[in-house]
Amino acid sequence: MYNIVFREDPLAELKTASTYQKKLAVVHEVLKKRCPGIDRISIALYDTKTQSLATFLASPSTGSPLRNYEVVLKEGSVLQKIALESTPRIVSDLRVYEDHDATHSRAIVGHGFASSYTHPMYHNKELAGFVFLNSLHNYYFRERILEQVEIFIHLISEMILNDLASARALAAAMRTSVSMVQKHDHETGAHLERMSRYSRLIARSLVNQGTASLDDEQIEQIALFSPLHDVGKIGIPDRILQKKTRLDSAEREVMNRHTMVGRQIVDDLISNFGFEKLPYIDYLREITELHHEAMDGSGYPHGLRGEEISLAARITSVSDIFDALTTQRPYKHPWSNEHAFAMLQLLSIDKLDKGCVDAMMTVSSEVTKVQQQFAEVH
Repeated sequence: MYNIVFREDPLAELKTASTYQKKLAVVHEVLKKRCPGIDRISIALYDTKTQSLATFLASPSTGSPLRNYEVVLKEGSVLQKIALESTPRIVSDLRVYEDHDATHSRAIVGHGFASSYTHPMYHNKELAGFVFLNSLHNYYFRERILEQVEIFIHLISEMILNDLASARALAAAMRTSVSMVQKHDHETGAHLERMSRYSRLIARSLVNQGTASLDDEQIEQIALFSPLHDVGKIGIPDRILQKKTRLDSAEREVMNRHTMVGRQIVDDLISNFGFEKLPYIDYLREITELHHEAMDGSGYPHGLRGEEISLAARITSVSDIFDALTTQRPYKHPWSNEHAFAMLQLLSIDKLDKGCVDAMMTVSSEVTKVQQQFAEVH
């Protein structure tokens, strides 16, 4: 006869963790019990369109040496070699990077980490990012440790990438719908790419200025969802969307309904496809419903004021208006960035969030890079 034993599942909290950050913390806690010298786990995501690598998650989340950071993955770099060869890298003594110019190398060494392990992540056979492990001990990643580490690395990769794939599948389906509508609305896929990156720049700038407490995961989700703000225009008649003259009051009332139509579409998609547990899915709800609210309460659909409007929606509003001003339309030439920034400042007196406007102006050189990378093709 066998005794029956009920054993506690050390990873049970993964089922209830509401964010990627919390999931990573659960895995890190379990891994540290097996390998106490693994003092930090971090994940950076790769953007194939810009060939850049950006910080996304880190455990522990507090006191991380690298946050809100992005760098282009240069041809011939060590990380590119790791990605191409699908070969993990071990650095047994990080003092070899003490005189290195790269910001990320200096930050890791300066924080006291002494050894590291780097593993590439792939989705659909394309580079998706990297998992980094750091220890405060030299020569920590020896064979016995690696036997434990490599199992957890694949767990972390699959866990994060599967969840991200769901969020991105939702976003991709909605972007396709938005693109179909915006072909009538004189906007393009390049507009959606710029919107995403402007929103990321504004969010990062707010964090750098100390006026927002967003982490890298929240910033990434705002960037993912902000281009979907106008999905509700699917429900607006073409005669209104395509009208080249000013809308009358009745037509304007119909057009204004796109925010609530968008919210309903989002709610239906989330419910029908089981996306309720996607991290920060409420950002998508807020962005579609509230991106036309105004700081003085004169916006729609609810007449919210100031911080009653979610930060994600306020960021999206600034991104959208700036791109509309600086993009050519059948009825207008594109404004210069200087002219557009001046208009944003004027609107920040009562309509737009002044902090978000100032944040965008602070990173004007990065804004120009985005415009160059995702220029309209006529």
